[in-house]
Amino acid sequence: MENKKRFEQAISCVSPKVRSLLLNLPQEIKENTQEIRLRSDRPITIVGNYGCRFINQTGRVSYICTQNSAIISSGEITDTFNRICGYSVHSNQNDILNGFITLEGGHRAGICGTGVCESDKIVAVRDVSSINLRIAGEHFGVADEIISKLYSNGLKSVIIAGAPCTGKTTILRDMSRQISGGILENYYKTVIVDERKEIAAVKGGKPQNDVGINCDILDMYPKGQGILTAIRSMSPEIIICDEIGAMDDALAIESGVNSGVKFAVSVHASSYGEIKKRPQVKKLIDIGAFDYIVLLKSGTKPCVISQFYEVGEFKNEMHSNNVYYDFLYNSGQVFKPKIISKNKAP
Repeated sequence: MENKKRFEQAISCVSPKVRSLLLNLPQEIKENTQEIRLRSDRPITIVGNYGCRFINQTGRVSYICTQNSAIISSGEITDTFNRICGYSVHSNQNDILNGFITLEGGHRAGICGTGVCESDKIVAVRDVSSINLRIAGEHFGVADEIISKLYSNGLKSVIIAGAPCTGKTTILRDMSRQISGGILENYYKTVIVDERKEIAAVKGGKPQNDVGINCDILDMYPKGQGILTAIRSMSPEIIICDEIGAMDDALAIESGVNSGVKFAVSVHASSYGEIKKRPQVKKLIDIGAFDYIVLLKSGTKPCVISQFYEVGEFKNEMHSNNVYYDFLYNSGQVFKPKIISKNKAP
């Protein structure tokens, strides 16, 4: 699906007046918009490769916020929230408590409001005050570099690490398309565990995104349970899933590794230092579950690779008290680590 149509699909849940403004935006803006930020009684903000912009009341795009900037009212925020929930807030309560709702097409609506607490635990969210619509992208070829450099001699297990909006999910989607689609001269049996409908965006049993020919999808399965189900019933050669966060996810991956399955997963980490601090990543590295870590660059357009890390050397570094390494990526090659200092983290 082209980016303009994805934009229009994502805003189908927005209240009519605001949707009309957004539909009249220039095509170039629609194609390059990644987020639409709606805040009660505040200006509508759009964010993309072009930076942060505002929309005035005639639908024109401005670099600065002025008195003519279009404002979304609290009533329109409430209406938009109800539309996002399909007018059934209760049935979406678990997603709301996790901070976002996944929409048709894999788009995501981040929700902010007033938390209702019981025994120091958030049990509900009321008085929604802002919504962040993140537009899912399907970009063919963004995984080309990873596929050509890391998969030329067969399947590998890879962690895609990056900050929010760096394109982790988009890369995983393109990896699935290529791995299961015959690009590697083999249609590898692939399973996607799509807990939040963001990779394949299944609707009515049919993926809305191209994830490859030889791919099965466990839609809305919790990651740990989905991984174990895939191992028991689908005989996968590789399992792909997004946002490994809980230790239960790591334990399920360990079971898969022991069964000979490869994995491609993502984790939230914006730097080398943050990767090392993730306990689930440390566990997976300790058991030898992964071969490479790919770190995406922040602050640029999505899907830009910063560095490749060899996990074997990364493991040595994590457990070394004396030597820290810099892992360099240059000219399409994954190099051995270079010692940059002693007793001092990079």
